[in-house]
Amino acid sequence: MFTVGLDTSGLDPEFKSHAHRGIGRYVSELWRYLGSQDLPDMHLRAFDHRQVMQGSWANKVISYLPAGRATARQQLLYPARLSSKGMREFDIIHFPAHMDGPTWSVKPVVLTVLDLIPLVCADLYKAKRATWRFQLARWLELRAIKHASLVLAISENTARDVERVLKIPADRIVVTPLGVDQKFFSVESRRSVLVGEKRIKLLRDLKIPEGRPIILYIGGIDPRKNVPFMLKALRELNNQRRLDQLPAALLFMAGKVAEDREYPELQKAIADGELLDDVILGGYVPDELLLDVLGISDAFFFASLYEGFGLPVLEAMAAGVTVVCAQTSSLPEVLGGFGFEFEPSSLEQAVAGLKVALTGGEICQEHRVRARERARRFTWEETGRRTVEAYRYAAKLQNLHSAIASGGIKDRAANDINHS
Repeated sequence: MFTVGLDTSGLDPEFKSHAHRGIGRYVSELWRYLGSQDLPDMHLRAFDHRQVMQGSWANKVISYLPAGRATARQQLLYPARLSSKGMREFDIIHFPAHMDGPTWSVKPVVLTVLDLIPLVCADLYKAKRATWRFQLARWLELRAIKHASLVLAISENTARDVERVLKIPADRIVVTPLGVDQKFFSVESRRSVLVGEKRIKLLRDLKIPEGRPIILYIGGIDPRKNVPFMLKALRELNNQRRLDQLPAALLFMAGKVAEDREYPELQKAIADGELLDDVILGGYVPDELLLDVLGISDAFFFASLYEGFGLPVLEAMAAGVTVVCAQTSSLPEVLGGFGFEFEPSSLEQAVAGLKVALTGGEICQEHRVRARERARRFTWEETGRRTVEAYRYAAKLQNLHSAIASGGIKDRAANDINHS
């Protein structure tokens, strides 16, 4: 019998920005599953950063530092506190976001790697975020990944990146794909009632003019999201639609981005591209409203250069919205070919995909049906089941390593670890 502690700090709205992003959904769904399990060989418990820091005089001292307070807490104080009285029950600790994991720990750590953006997309961030703080934070993240007892990758593509870029052996990586909440499948039935006065009221509340096709985007606006490309594609699409005497499409961007450093640039790009009437910055959209937004959308547009998984794409697939997305990283792995893919630098391909998606023709209907079927394969229950198996594997590795260290198991056990 062993005890696993899951870090649920990502559910706290005051902890970084996880709660309103995919990380928050991942932590919420994972803990919902784990909390419902009664397993014969392990106990599953939750903890968060506030619990770990509680009663620490050093935490108060760090508050007076002129800079680097977050780093000092996470990489100096936090690991030390993991052996405190309130944490002693845990045999294994799981951090479900690699940027939250410590670079060292007295306890075995299972660490979920969401992506390797700073390495794979390094050129996008060097110019704007070349500060020593940014570089130090990335270096610490990579050390945390390399020192983890076991790495969970949220897609096959991410697992390959971890092995290729960080040189972590494949036997220390377990793939645990993300899932989709069943409520997104309800959009298909909601769509049939979002007509008449209900649709008019919803459009009015969202400040969306009537009679225009709606293209939806859900996500952030950092450089790898390729938002300037999306705006260029929208402008070219609408130029062609106006020539064909069709109503211009409207891009509704959902996401809590108003405080992002790129937000002023986004506003300027919209104005410079003469897209003020064609783009709505919807901000953070609560799930219940998001289902309605998906219900009135004609296409989902995702031009990201790199995704660890691509949860918004999966949710759009479940909702029965035609997906137009970049053929990069893990996105083809999720979409499975049931949508319109384009090279992330090809404006022509992206516009062509959007044009077909907005027609709503037979091929679009086929993609929507097949995409919904595929989306049903990605469940949070499966994510949880694979994670529990990963905990068992981590415990096995730890027990074997401990036996080797104590001299109880010799070369044969070491060989078992390397080939398990």
